[in-house]
Amino acid sequence: MLADPNTILESFDLDILDLSEIGTIFAEHTKNGDLVLLSGKVGAGKTEFARQIIKAKAIKENLDIEEISSPTFSLIQTYDFKCCKISHIDLYRVNSEEELFELGIPDIFDNQITLLEWPEILEIKNFSRNIKLEITEAKETRVIKIKFFGNGWSDLIVSLLGSGHFSDEKI
Repeated sequence: MLADPNTILESFDLDILDLSEIGTIFAEHTKNGDLVLLSGKVGAGKTEFARQIIKAKAIKENLDIEEISSPTFSLIQTYDFKCCKISHIDLYRVNSEEELFELGIPDIFDNQITLLEWPEILEIKNFSRNIKLEITEAKETRVIKIKFFGNGWSDLIVSLLGSGHFSDEKI
């Protein structure tokens, strides 16, 4: 069973510009070995949120990434930056955890930032340090609930609270 999260933050109604700002905050505070689990229904904004993090890393490093593709069909899109590597993984078409091990997916988590859509297929209990981010549609906006598991997230949490988009009532 997955341990209880250390901290939970919940957003207010977010628009696309807010998602971009939050993606930038994640880009500034994530590093190799960080695992971000993106949950939500089809169309909730998981892929767009991952794109915002990748775009923000590219802007910070003055890199021109022409296209940030959805990994729905390729399963994995990897981006190399000076400071790190980011893999954006979409498990929507994966049927079992065994398929993931055949692809070597869990083995890459320690060496890069991993943005993982549809993480429900994994036995997450094996990963003691991760962020679970759930995006929910609310008419024209989104609500994000973030659960932080393990230590070392305090700078990210402080920045997210400082953005004015999150409530700290659940801390």
